[in-house]
Amino acid sequence: MASLILRPAVVSFLDVITRAGEVVIDLEEVIVKAGSKLSGQTLADARIPEQTGLIVMAVKRKKGETIINPGPATMLYDLDALIVLGKAEQVEKLQILADKDLPLGYGL
Repeated sequence: MASLILRPAVVSFLDVITRAGEVVIDLEEVIVKAGSKLSGQTLADARIPEQTGLIVMAVKRKKGETIINPGPATMLYDLDALIVLGKAEQVEKLQILADKDLPLGYGL
């Protein structure tokens, strides 16, 4: 409620982008599991937008540091939380990449 009063344009924008017609877009958190092929990759090398269609909004490190709007050189590590914007099926694709010890692009 406070956000609506203090930043109505931001709340309105978020409402518009998360409900684009009949498509629902969510902000979700996906954890990079130990042993995932994403761990040790840069965002550029991981190619998350190309493989999933998601937008990576932030990376929250295990120790609490949060990188907002991470650049392509941002490294991904075990137990990083990726804050992403996209559809449920896109998030599911990222979960596969983040959970399994599979080659990048496998099964997508």
